[in-house]
Amino acid sequence: MCQLLGVCANREVNINFSFREWKHKGNDNPHGYGFAWYRSGNLFIHKDAASLYHQQATAQSAICSVRSRIWIGHVRFATVGVQDGSNTHPFRAEFRHKQLAFAHNGDVRRIKQRPLRWRKPAGETDSEYAFLWLLEQLEETPDEGFAERLKALADEVRGIGSRFNFLMSDGETLWAYADHSLHYLERTPPYQGVVVSLPQEGYAVELARIKAPEERAVLVATEPLTDEVGWVRLQPGELLVAREGRVECRLN
Repeated sequence: MCQLLGVCANREVNINFSFREWKHKGNDNPHGYGFAWYRSGNLFIHKDAASLYHQQATAQSAICSVRSRIWIGHVRFATVGVQDGSNTHPFRAEFRHKQLAFAHNGDVRRIKQRPLRWRKPAGETDSEYAFLWLLEQLEETPDEGFAERLKALADEVRGIGSRFNFLMSDGETLWAYADHSLHYLERTPPYQGVVVSLPQEGYAVELARIKAPEERAVLVATEPLTDEVGWVRLQPGELLVAREGRVECRLN
């Protein structure tokens, strides 16, 4: 099945360490990969309708020199839509003068029975359609009730599909909604003496060598990416909200 990766940090970070393990996810999900990040409030997306595992050198040269507070990654196993760039995650959309990124794992084909009023998908996937439908319903929602309304709408979409895990961000906040399998980890200092291993890559490193002393991050992944103690499985229907490298809240 498709795999998701999200990072929300309190400072600009690269994803070189996570990439070493994440590239292996493309071996079983060969139909596309993509990464979204933000720089000075602008959204950038690099994606290709190819296997990340076999295109890892191309992807690494495109993203591993980049630093961002927010990252969203996706590897695709195609079930809806042809294998091309328009159907490759993450997707983008304008919302309240911000650029949002979205990636999804699952199947919610019946969402297309609900009409879109003014937004038009670039591709054929139910994932992008669900993203745009959510944004249309959220248009008039005040900021103070945004997370609660997003969760209620996500519950509604989940109820008409078989799986609805997603990551969404506006460059400041990372929203992670769980259905059947989504995990998160809060990585906090101190890092001295903390050795972390990447199971599939067969690589281990002391975090103090690759992390700034004050760096904090929330990692989200379909399955735990490292052997660190502290990975938590989100419950079905739970929405995690992360900002500045911390979990702001969990709604269930």
